[in-house]
Amino acid sequence: MTVRRMGSRLKATPIRAGLTQLAILGICFMVGGLVGFLFSGWGGDNPELLDYLRHYFKTVSQGSWAGPSLWLSIWELTRWPLAAFLLGSTAFGVLGLPILLGTRGFLLTFSTATFARLLGLPGIMVSLAVFGITVFVTVPVLFAVSFDAFGQSLGRLAGERPPAWSQRTQTLSLCVGLLALAVALQQTLMPVLFTAVCTRLFII
Repeated sequence: MTVRRMGSRLKATPIRAGLTQLAILGICFMVGGLVGFLFSGWGGDNPELLDYLRHYFKTVSQGSWAGPSLWLSIWELTRWPLAAFLLGSTAFGVLGLPILLGTRGFLLTFSTATFARLLGLPGIMVSLAVFGITVFVTVPVLFAVSFDAFGQSLGRLAGERPPAWSQRTQTLSLCVGLLALAVALQQTLMPVLFTAVCTRLFII
């Protein structure tokens, strides 16, 4: 019985450690999102920004917007997971990865909350059109890469040898495939959806 209990503890320990690491990253992301939400309300009304957004969305509704370029889409969608991957190659990732997740949560929530505060329901719909499709893909990818990188950084901090690439290939390969899907969606579906939302809500 004692041997079995010890074996169970040894098997459970990595799971608990992994859940703890994932919880740390998730909390940092949510705290960043909460700060972004609160910070968006401190700016008050901004007539210049409101006029600019309305004019921009009306321009989109008139078909004058061609969507982001391919290289811009690749950069926008891969920079966060790439930063997480690079941070995992050093012990600094123990501090840098929680900051990265918090920053990502802040920016997403700040942008969405600002649109909603200035434009109401149309602002929420625009946010979903602009961020929704890619966020549903890229945020899980960011968490997967950050989780893997966080474990690597903790191991480096403890002086452990990094695991073989074969142990990480499956997860990272799936993330690359999902990022390629996100780029394809941003190039094809997002411009159509964004234009349709702007045409419905902002054209006079």
